[in-house]
Amino acid sequence: MFYLKKEKGNSLRDLFYENADLLNQAFQTMTMAVNAYCQNNVEEARLKAHETISIEKKQDRSREIIIERIFSKETMVFTRTDRLKIIERMDKIVDETEIVVRKLLQFNPTPPAELIDGLGKMAENIGKIGIDLMKLIKVILVDFSEGPQYIKTITDFRREVREIHWVLLTKIFELKLEPLEFNYFQNLIKAISKVSDKSEEFADEINGMLCKYAL
Repeated sequence: MFYLKKEKGNSLRDLFYENADLLNQAFQTMTMAVNAYCQNNVEEARLKAHETISIEKKQDRSREIIIERIFSKETMVFTRTDRLKIIERMDKIVDETEIVVRKLLQFNPTPPAELIDGLGKMAENIGKIGIDLMKLIKVILVDFSEGPQYIKTITDFRREVREIHWVLLTKIFELKLEPLEFNYFQNLIKAISKVSDKSEEFADEINGMLCKYAL
């Protein structure tokens, strides 16, 4: 009788789970960094920004390990091509969270009162997207039927972020800020919004994969 050789260490699925956890952590620390900045707590904003950067580096190392394992004989429900696409997309989304916190480290003008609620709400929704992305990645590796509910909520949260994004961009014109501050807030708002945009694009790709494998 032949027995399958037991994998040493974590399975490929476990490695994807760990990477999904790191993705969510980056979303949460980015959210905390933006919230701290809105509260004019520069020290805390910098602390959470550096945590986000550290998590991004950990996720990069995790990605490298997963890519090596993808091309082994270990099997998963997704093809090697789709596994590679998933991990690369996850990496690019976390890169966007790093871009946001890098901006917080570059320049710290006091945010106008008119922008604080909107920035905070955008950040809150980004945190929720991070949780749902983590859950989406984990469930599709076990049960395709659980995926659509998370895809829907990610899309809904992204829609809210996008709407606030346009409101805030309008406000910075109305506030007649100094050019340097105008440029800073414009870029920060766009960078935060891009995290949600890339998240929805990834969720849409996952939805396409689920449809493909359901055939």
